[in-house]
Amino acid sequence: MKKAAVILLAAVTFAVLTRPTFAADSTIQGYLVDIACGTTEGSRPHFGITHSVNCLRMPECEESGYGLLTPDSKVIRFDKAGSQQAKKFIAELKKTTDVKVAVTGAVSGETMTVTRIELQ
Repeated sequence: MKKAAVILLAAVTFAVLTRPTFAADSTIQGYLVDIACGTTEGSRPHFGITHSVNCLRMPECEESGYGLLTPDSKVIRFDKAGSQQAKKFIAELKKTTDVKVAVTGAVSGETMTVTRIELQ
């Protein structure tokens, strides 16, 4: 009986410790940037406001992927699907600069799984 209880406790502990964990969705505001420019220029004052939509559409910038420049000048990278969603969002933009957005998704480390992108 005692042996069975120990085995059951070990099995429950293993199941709890090895189950996948998922970050809850949150909404973060900032500027939509490509990773190439955001990581090299993002700390410059007013970069987010002046970063152009034309730059976001350039092939080399598009290939680098997209992310969110936060108010504290950090860049949160979008996962591959999030970058594809951002690409579609950018294609429909009528603005030329100042692409302030609210992005909803799950953040894990410095990467975000994007659920929604909305212009602010």
